[in-house]
Amino acid sequence: MLPGDGVAGAFLSDCYHVFDAADPAFTAFIQHYQVCEIGPLAQYATGLSKDDEAVKNSLIYPEISQGPLAGTNSRIKMKHRRGGGRAGLELLNAYNVLTVGDLAG
Repeated sequence: MLPGDGVAGAFLSDCYHVFDAADPAFTAFIQHYQVCEIGPLAQYATGLSKDDEAVKNSLIYPEISQGPLAGTNSRIKMKHRRGGGRAGLELLNAYNVLTVGDLAG
C-alpha cells in the first residue's frame, strides 16, 4: 500500500458524491482538498476553485452540453493546422469545398 492511498480513495469517493450526485457540498469539497498533502489533489481543487461558477453551473444544469461548441472549435483548429503548412490557401480552399460538399450530400 502506498502512502496517500487512503486520501486518494476518499478523494474519489468525495468526487463521486459531489459531481455525480450533484451534491451541494462543492465548496466544502474544494476547501477540504485545497490543503491536501498530496500535491496533485490540492492543485486539482485549486483549479476547480478558479472555475467555481462554471463548475457549479454544470452541476445545476447537467442537460446543457458544450459538445456543439467544442466540435466547432476542433474544426477551426484542424483547418488552421492544415492551412498553415506549405500548401497554404489552395489546400485550405480545397478542403473547405470538400467539407461543404459532404454536408450538402
